[in-house]
Amino acid sequence: MKNIVLYIVSFFFLLGAIDYIEGNKFKLGKVFEDGIKTMGSLALSMIGILSITPFFSNVLTEILVPIVQKLSLDPSIFPASLIAIDMGGFNLSKDLALSSEMANFTGVLMSSIFGCTISFTLPLAIGLVKKEEMEIVFKGILCGIITMPIGLFIGGILLKVPIKILLYNLLPVIFIAVILTLAILFMTKRLITIFQYIGKGIMFISIIGLIVQGLNSIAGITLLDNIMPIDEVLTVVGRIAIFLGGAYVMLEVIKIFLKKPLNKISELFNTNVNSIAALIGSLASAIVIFSNYDDLDDRGKVICTAFSVGGAYVFGGQMGYVASVAPEVLSIYILIKLTCGVLSIFFAIIYLRYENKKKSKIL
Repeated sequence: MKNIVLYIVSFFFLLGAIDYIEGNKFKLGKVFEDGIKTMGSLALSMIGILSITPFFSNVLTEILVPIVQKLSLDPSIFPASLIAIDMGGFNLSKDLALSSEMANFTGVLMSSIFGCTISFTLPLAIGLVKKEEMEIVFKGILCGIITMPIGLFIGGILLKVPIKILLYNLLPVIFIAVILTLAILFMTKRLITIFQYIGKGIMFISIIGLIVQGLNSIAGITLLDNIMPIDEVLTVVGRIAIFLGGAYVMLEVIKIFLKKPLNKISELFNTNVNSIAALIGSLASAIVIFSNYDDLDDRGKVICTAFSVGGAYVFGGQMGYVASVAPEVLSIYILIKLTCGVLSIFFAIIYLRYENKKKSKIL
């Protein structure tokens, strides 16, 4: 089960490659090529972040874990909130957690949702989405983060984390969600501005990391000791680009052969067909959303981005990783990821209605 989605994408990768060789007869070769070509923009935004993730993990853990412990919070919450599950979030959380239940809660659920958003999805979006579209990205991300505590609470219950411990450790996340909810409703522009600065900060860190990695790989100049080796970084970025080569073809085939069902679903959500196709594709990876952002309508962009916080990757590489390191919680992982994704869609729709009413009153 854990590899079925990846096998499907591999099949479409093969189809695209064959059509590319045959001269793009079925128009699959072109989208296959487009997927592979994303490697350039991905490299610019991700090589730096990936390179210095180990360094930042160690430094921030040393600084913030003692603070978290003084507040009587489980120290594993910190790395899980910042680092994706398969980028070190699980391992760090497992090492720091005070119980096996909390290790699974933070290391699997929180890091696959919150940590992944901060360390992977946001840098990914910054690298793939045009600057003028970033405001929409941030709106969607906010909608996803706001609904996240509900899914995490359900997940904690299913993982049998004692309810007092669960609620106490969720307080920071709940606090963030409440603040963001109030801010997005009453101070939308200011909040978006703050997130734009956060985005610029992430990009700045990424470029610093790129400089560190570049000097190290080109001239052997070591500015930081604890960085991810260049071959590992390029492997991650390269795999994403290759994955997109198959994912793009898959989306194209879905749009061709499932045109009628997609049209009905798009009418239900009041979005275009491309948005629904991207939403489905994001079950494997959010890369599908952000690499096709121009093809989505504005409403679809917010909905898909919101879904990417919780629901993306659920049947992709993350599932394979969870199946290998914590197979006993795989079903809970799938359920909670999908729950968070669905909740974020509902909230995004509610927010969009609120935003439209607000605009109509102004007019």
